[in-house]
Amino acid sequence: MAHAAKLGALTDDLINAIAASTPRKDARQFRHSKDSALRTFKSQQHVRVNQFEIDARLEGLLEKFHVLNNEPLADALKPRLDELAAIPNKWRPETLALLLALSDRPAEKTDINKALEVIPDEPVEQLTWADIIADDPLTEEGIWDDVDIESDYSEHCAPSLSDESVGEPTTSTHSSSLDAQDVVSFARAFVVPKDSQALNKVKDLRDRMTGMHSDSEVTELQAARQVLAMLHGTPTDLFSHGSSDRIRAKYSCRIQNVAPSTSDRVLQEFALLGSQIMIVRQFVASSQQSVVLQSFQAAVQARLHELGKVLSKIEQGFLQPHNSAVVSLISMHAEIDRTSAPLVHLASLIPDNSLRHNVQALQLLNRLFEQACSLQLIGEDDESASVSRLLLDCLSPYLRPVKLWMIDGKLIASNELFFVRSDDQHSDRGSIWHSRYTLLKNADGSIFAPSFMQSITERIFRAGKSVMFLEALGRKPDVSERSARSLTISQIMQSIDNTLLPFSEVFTIALTQWADALEGSEITTLRKVLVSQCGLQTAIEAINHLYFAANGACFQDFAYAVFQRMDRGNGWDDRFLLTELAQTAFKAIKAVDSDHITVRVKPRSDHGHGAHQRRPDVMGRIILDYSITWALQNVLTRATLAACQEALTILLRLYRAQYLLNQQEWTLNIISDRSNERRVKELMALRQRLSWFATTFRGYVCEMLSVVMKQLNTDLEATADVDGMVAAFDTFQSNLISKLLLHEDLAPIRGSLLAMFDLYEDLALEWRDAVKQVSNHTSRPTPRQLVIQQNYSARRSRPEIDDTADLSEGEEEANSGQYDQRSVLSVPSLSKEYNRQLSFLLAGLRSVSRIEGEPAWIMLSERLQWGITATERR
Repeated sequence: MAHAAKLGALTDDLINAIAASTPRKDARQFRHSKDSALRTFKSQQHVRVNQFEIDARLEGLLEKFHVLNNEPLADALKPRLDELAAIPNKWRPETLALLLALSDRPAEKTDINKALEVIPDEPVEQLTWADIIADDPLTEEGIWDDVDIESDYSEHCAPSLSDESVGEPTTSTHSSSLDAQDVVSFARAFVVPKDSQALNKVKDLRDRMTGMHSDSEVTELQAARQVLAMLHGTPTDLFSHGSSDRIRAKYSCRIQNVAPSTSDRVLQEFALLGSQIMIVRQFVASSQQSVVLQSFQAAVQARLHELGKVLSKIEQGFLQPHNSAVVSLISMHAEIDRTSAPLVHLASLIPDNSLRHNVQALQLLNRLFEQACSLQLIGEDDESASVSRLLLDCLSPYLRPVKLWMIDGKLIASNELFFVRSDDQHSDRGSIWHSRYTLLKNADGSIFAPSFMQSITERIFRAGKSVMFLEALGRKPDVSERSARSLTISQIMQSIDNTLLPFSEVFTIALTQWADALEGSEITTLRKVLVSQCGLQTAIEAINHLYFAANGACFQDFAYAVFQRMDRGNGWDDRFLLTELAQTAFKAIKAVDSDHITVRVKPRSDHGHGAHQRRPDVMGRIILDYSITWALQNVLTRATLAACQEALTILLRLYRAQYLLNQQEWTLNIISDRSNERRVKELMALRQRLSWFATTFRGYVCEMLSVVMKQLNTDLEATADVDGMVAAFDTFQSNLISKLLLHEDLAPIRGSLLAMFDLYEDLALEWRDAVKQVSNHTSRPTPRQLVIQQNYSARRSRPEIDDTADLSEGEEEANSGQYDQRSVLSVPSLSKEYNRQLSFLLAGLRSVSRIEGEPAWIMLSERLQWGITATERR
C-alpha cells in the first residue's frame, strides 16, 4: 500500500508538470490521465528499459534501412552499434532508448555525408626537449656532477650482496667508453640474490607430483587435497577429464595404509561425484536466452557457492596446525556426498542443450515439478522443499507474461515461451474471438505449456481474450481491481496449512486459486454486455422468425409473394425486389430490423442439364441474409447461420407444396364434375396423399425447430462466459443438422425428400391438364405433351405411354432407387413414384434410427408408417 501511495503521488506530480492539469481545473481529464499512466507503470515488467526490446528495435531499424535501399546508412550504423556494445556501460539501453525516442524518420532526414564522416581524434601533444627544459632548467647546480650509481643502488639492495660489489668505482658521465672492470661491476649491481628456501619448496612439490605419476604411495592427506581441488573445478594430477566430459582417476595410486581396492573404489566415487558437479558448472557457465533458464542458473550457482564453502571449510581443517583431526577419505566422502546431494539432483534436471530455448524451459519446469513430487513420496521432505522453492523461482518469470495477458489482454511480441500466439492483428472483427489469438500446441495435440498448467490453460486463454474483446467494445478494465491480483503462488501455498496433502495437490490448488484471483470479472461482464447491450436475445428472436417461421402469417406472406413472382416467369430473381418483399413481410415483427434483411438468389449451376437429371432445386437457390453486429458474429458464427439457412430452404419447399395445393382448391369444383372418371379419381387420391405428407412433414419440422430453439435458450441461460455461449450455439447447430436430416450421411434420405417435393410440381401439371380437359368438354388430345417437353425436357427420355399403362415389375425394380430415370408423368406413375419414395424414406429412417438412436427420426418414421398403412387398406 505504501508503494501504491508513493506511486500515485509521483504520478500526480508528473501530470501536473507535463500536462499542467490539476484536479481542480479538470477532474475528469486528470483522472483519465492518471489511470492511463498507472496502467502503463504497472504493466511494465522491467524496472529499467528492456535491453532486449531496444536491441530488437535497432535490428528492425537496420532492416528498414536495407528495405529502403539505404545501404550506406545501414553500413554506417552497424559498426557503431557493435563498437558501443563492446564498451561496458550499464546505462547503454537507456541511452539508446532515449535516442530512439528522439529520432524522427531517420531513413529520410539523415544526412548520409555527415553520418559517414569520421571525426578525428584529438592529437596527442608530443613531449619535446623544450618542454622538459622549461619545466626543469639545465642551469641547476650540480646537474653535471658524476653520479655514483653503485653506491646509490646499494642503499636499496639486499644485504646478501658480496663485499666485492661495494665500493667499486663507477664510470664517469663524461667518459665516452667503459672498460671491462666497470662493465662487470655495473652488471653485478642488478643480480637478484638466490632464495634457497623458496627453491627447496618448489623442488619438494616437484618430487611429490612425480611420485603420483608412478606406482609409489601417496599419503591420504595428499589424495584428499587432490580430491578437494578436483571438486573445486581446478585441474589435478590425480584425476583427468575423459572424452565424454566425465572425470576419472588418472593414475592407479596406492594410498598408504589403505587397500588398493578400497582406494580405487573411493577415488571412483569421487570421480563420479565430480563428473556430476562438472555438468552443473558447465551449465552455469553457458549462455541462456530464456528467463526461466536464467533463473535456474542463478539458483544453481547459489548452491555451487554453498558447496564451495563446505569444501573450503574441510580444507581449512586440514591446514590448521592446531587441528588434530584424522584425515579420512571415506568420512570426507560421506560429508561431501550429504552436502552435494541437492546439487547432484539438479544435474539430472538440466535440459538438453540441442533443443530450442523455449522447449528447454518447459522441459526444466516439468522435471522440477516431477522431482519435487518424487522426493516427497520417498520421504525426502527437505530436498523436496528445496526443489519446490527452486520450481517457484523458475516459474515466477514464466508467469509474468501470463499475468500480463490475463489482466491487460496483451502479449509480448518477443516472448516465445508463452502458449498464446497472435495470428492476425488485423483480422475481421467478426471473428476476433476465434481467429485473432490461438493456442500453441505440441505435435501430440497438447498445449505448449508445463504439464501442471494444462488444466488452467483454457481459463488463461479465455480471460485474456475477454479483456481484449471488452477493449474492442470500448470498455477499459477496472484499475482498482488489480490490487487484489498481486498474490503469488508461493504466498498461496503458504496459506494452505494442510501438510498431509501431497505436493502435486497443493501446487494444483495454488495454481487454481492464482488463476481465480487474476481472472477478475471481465468474463462475466463480457457475457452481460453481449446479452444486454449487443442484443443477442433480440438477434435470436429475429432468427426464429426469419429462418424458422415463428410467425407463420408473416413468413407465408413472404413465401407466397416469392412463389407468385416465380410462376410469372423471367425476372423473378431480382434481389432488390425480393429484398423489398421480405422487408415488407417481416416489418411488423418487433424483434426483426427489416433494414438488415437481404434476399438474393444464387446463380443456376451450368452442369446437370442432361436428359436424366432431376428438376433444378429453385428453393435451394434463395438465400436470406440478416446482418448482425460484429460482436454477435463472434458468438453466432457463419456455420450456425448456414444451418439456419438450410432450415429456411426446407420450410420454403413445404410452403411451396402447400401453395400448389392451395392453388388447386380454386378449380376443385370443376374437377368434381368428372369425379367418376378413373383419371380424376387417381388424381384426387394422389393429391390427398401429397397433402397428408406435406402436413405431416411440416408438423415434424416445426416441432423440431421449436425444440431446438428452446434448448438453445436453456443452454444460453446456463452459460457463464463467451466460450460457453459458442458451445451452446454449436450444440444448437448440431441438433438442427441432425433433426432436420441435414447430415452428409443422410444424403439418400434428403434425395428422396427432394423427389417427394418434385411430385407436387408434377401434380400441378397434371391438375392443370385435367382442368383444361374438363373446361373444353372435349376428348381430343391436349397440348400437354408440348408443355411437358418445353418445361421439363431434361426429365423425359421416352414418349409418354398410355395413362392406364402400368410399369412392368422389372422396370419398377430397375427404377426403385433412381428418381431421375423416371420417364413418364401419368397419374399412375406419379402414384407409384410416391409410394416408392415414401417406402424408401421410411426404410431409411428406420435404418438410421436403429444405428444412431435418434428419437426424432423414430417419431417421424412412425408418422410416415400411418400413411403407408392407410394406403394399403385402400
